[in-house]
Amino acid sequence: MTRLATILFAFFITTVAAQEAQFEKFYKINKEKSTFSINLSASLAGSFLDDENDGDLMNIIKKSSDFKLMIFDNQDNNISNDFKKFRRKNKLKTLARVKDNGSKAELFILEKNNYIREIVIRTNSNNDKLVLFGLKTKITHDELAAMISSSDINVSLD
Repeated sequence: MTRLATILFAFFITTVAAQEAQFEKFYKINKEKSTFSINLSASLAGSFLDDENDGDLMNIIKKSSDFKLMIFDNQDNNISNDFKKFRRKNKLKTLARVKDNGSKAELFILEKNNYIREIVIRTNSNNDKLVLFGLKTKITHDELAAMISSSDINVSLD
């Protein structure tokens, strides 16, 4: 699960400022159902990085807007079902899916006018917790591809 989280966090960090995000709506509707939620600005997230050692990451953070993290108790799958409906209704495209030992992670994007405007990461594991992470962004597919290809993270399949 740690490897999945690291990979998806790297994908997430490779993103970036939309107006009213679709995930913002899901966040507002379901905030009270979550066991933990936090809304974090990109400027605060960037304060934890070293400009010298994290240049690519800092460029992404500078282009970013808000980050939203929500953790749910998903024993009855209600939140998963709500998110599936939300994903279909808002036409989020699946960019990546990873499964490992009962854990699952998915990376979704929302495109508008040839830009990736939102990125949402969904993860869950055997312990019936569901984690959703949303990011407002405004990058092109080429920029995303360049960020991923310049990353020093190695993905290995066991």
